[in-house]
Amino acid sequence: MSARDEWLAWRAAREGDLTQEHGWLSLTGFAWLPDRPTSLPGLPGLWWTDASAAHVEATASEGLRVDGEPVAGRATTDVEEAGSRLWVQHGERVVELLRRGGRLAVRTRDPRATTRRDFAGVPTWEHDPDWVRPGRFTAADPPARVGVRTARDDLVQHSTVVGTVDVDIDGVRHRLSAVGAGEGLGLLFHDTTNGSLSAPWRTVTTSSPDPDGNVVVDFNRAVNLPFAFTAYGTCPGPVTGNRIAVPVTAGEKRPA
Repeated sequence: MSARDEWLAWRAAREGDLTQEHGWLSLTGFAWLPDRPTSLPGLPGLWWTDASAAHVEATASEGLRVDGEPVAGRATTDVEEAGSRLWVQHGERVVELLRRGGRLAVRTRDPRATTRRDFAGVPTWEHDPDWVRPGRFTAADPPARVGVRTARDDLVQHSTVVGTVDVDIDGVRHRLSAVGAGEGLGLLFHDTTNGSLSAPWRTVTTSSPDPDGNVVVDFNRAVNLPFAFTAYGTCPGPVTGNRIAVPVTAGEKRPA
């Protein structure tokens, strides 16, 4: 299989993930949980948080379920920082619980969301082998926890920088802070296409570093974070300084 064919297969899998029944395109609402029982827009029951957990209280007739069982009284759960779980079902909809910046919030996921229903694919630059660049990873010792802005004005999150990746683009060396991303390294970055051709920032995952720190940075696989598709994302932004001073005309463009 050619590099382009592998990329096309990866693109198909990427769009399949986006369009899952309760995937990122299904988001229809977001609310920070209040500190006293409160009705939330579009949801039955009363919702709140205290120092220990999140709570919802409802009658069985209101149609809320947890793990398939009707909520008749109070249901309680919690998640760790930066975590989330699909918690409460209401018909086809699912209410997700998440913790960001020490606060608990809920997000509604609805498979009938217009963003999912009307999705026609992510605009993308054509595969270009010139945008597959070698890089060199230097580990941070120790890793550094840094604050970053997010897709929400009322939220600051923390990212753990595990090191830096040096990559040459148009003869200029760029040093980008890297976060852990499973088998590779995550590079969240700005570039000069932001706001016109691409989303305000994107992310690309490198290959795993070899013993000498060599990595492959394939910008053809640069993707939008969920906030590019929905107003209900809490996505972290790039670490200060992760700015590429040329147009990265590869990967995903700004959604239509």
